[in-house]
Amino acid sequence: MSYALQLGDYTEGYRFRLQCKACNYGWYTEPADLLQHTDTHARMYLDETEHMLVCLACKKHKVIITPLIIKPKHHFVGGLG
Repeated sequence: MSYALQLGDYTEGYRFRLQCKACNYGWYTEPADLLQHTDTHARMYLDETEHMLVCLACKKHKVIITPLIIKPKHHFVGGLG
């Protein structure tokens, strides 16, 4: 699976849900926390980041990243007319 956005594109307002495909363990992390790993950099795509991540429970390289918006930046402003 190829994602169009890179790890550095997810700044404030985003959170990642990580889930292991092997043991189904899930956890949440901030994009800034992933950028602190020595193996990651801001120009990595999410599928590249998935391949280097290890599950916290079973220690296998089978992690899926799902980006979540936690703070919407744009509000719909419209009127009936």
